[in-house]
Amino acid sequence: MELLWNLSVSALVIALGACLVLRWAADCGAPIPHLSAPAHPLERAGVQTGRRTLVRVFGAALGIRLAVFLLALLLGVLLGELGNRTPLELWERWDAHHYVHLVELGYNGYIEDGQHLFLVFFPLYVWVVRLVNLVVGNTLLAGMLVSWLCYAGGCVYLYRLAALDYGPSVARRSVWYLSIFPYAFFFGGVMTEGLFLLTTCAALWQIRNHRWLSAGVWGALAALTRMHGLLLIGVMGAELCRAEQIFAPDGRSVGQRLWALVRRLPALLLPAVGTLGYLLVNLWVDGDPFAFTVHQEHWSQGFLWISQTLAYLVQNALSYPNEVIRWELWVPEVLLFPLFFALLVWAARRVRSTYTLYAYVTLVLDYSLSWLLSAGRYLSCASPFFLFAALLTEGKPRIAAALSGGMIVCFVLLLWRFLAGGQIM
Repeated sequence: MELLWNLSVSALVIALGACLVLRWAADCGAPIPHLSAPAHPLERAGVQTGRRTLVRVFGAALGIRLAVFLLALLLGVLLGELGNRTPLELWERWDAHHYVHLVELGYNGYIEDGQHLFLVFFPLYVWVVRLVNLVVGNTLLAGMLVSWLCYAGGCVYLYRLAALDYGPSVARRSVWYLSIFPYAFFFGGVMTEGLFLLTTCAALWQIRNHRWLSAGVWGALAALTRMHGLLLIGVMGAELCRAEQIFAPDGRSVGQRLWALVRRLPALLLPAVGTLGYLLVNLWVDGDPFAFTVHQEHWSQGFLWISQTLAYLVQNALSYPNEVIRWELWVPEVLLFPLFFALLVWAARRVRSTYTLYAYVTLVLDYSLSWLLSAGRYLSCASPFFLFAALLTEGKPRIAAALSGGMIVCFVLLLWRFLAGGQIM
């Protein structure tokens, strides 16, 4: 049974990946019948976004963060969580606690069991919060300010990206779905989600406009925030090949085709500089650039092929001894994968192949961990999926309303359990 499960899931995942690669190759000029899909009908509605609109998007995003903060405050009062806590301290849970200590003590000073276990946390968010903390003098406040502002900036770039190809209606819904995704409340906490959203969406915007150097700089910042930032090297490479029509039978020599890529290589590889910076932090603190790989064992983290990850998720969702944890943690992680996978299948021939490839690799890597506890939080930063959802519901107001209502209900329920100390991480 286990072998059949692994083969079936692996076949589905690999088959979708192969289809997406072939679709991308067709977009790059390869003469592959039936895969050179026409532009999505909504691409005719694409527009450049004015500064006034972007300011409104930024302000609306901050307004959403304020509304969520007030909702959390209300829930905190109802739960009796404010007895010995300030409103800011409601958000100091799970990884937020570690980020606060990293800001205040540094990687060298924050030690547990005689080890620098917290080297597994990437440094850019810690550094930015530390700078802001010099001004505001409160670590939690500094962390939340950084998260709020970065989230709002990420929404601006997502809006611009969606509006450029599909128009303002799709752009508005993309930002809306991102903001009410059931795990989107993490954007307002002392976590890296807001910063990673900003850096990746900004990089995707620059990639879409073929500003390779700017894209590389944003990619380096993303890679200094999370390991997944390295994926932007692949996104840049995929879009460059698409722009250069690298596989088109147009008489160019192999050398000419390669040169079109090689001359952009320094910019394309800039995200690796961010990862190098993280390795240098490991070297400086622990004397080993790959010390984080050892410390990951403390967190039971490592790579595990996606079919095996899904197998233990399903098993835990069905039989985990603690029923509350089963419903808070394992059941949502099981449900999210087929929903996102189906959305990606729908988008495969309807959306730019660069976005679908990035979404595919993100989804597969998010579900390839040996002890996956935060799938929803990770997926909250997978911005292309919210664009896909916006396109799917274009011109379908009832479906859009039902989707919005369902996500808002789940959002409130998960925020409630998060504030009550549940296994929402």
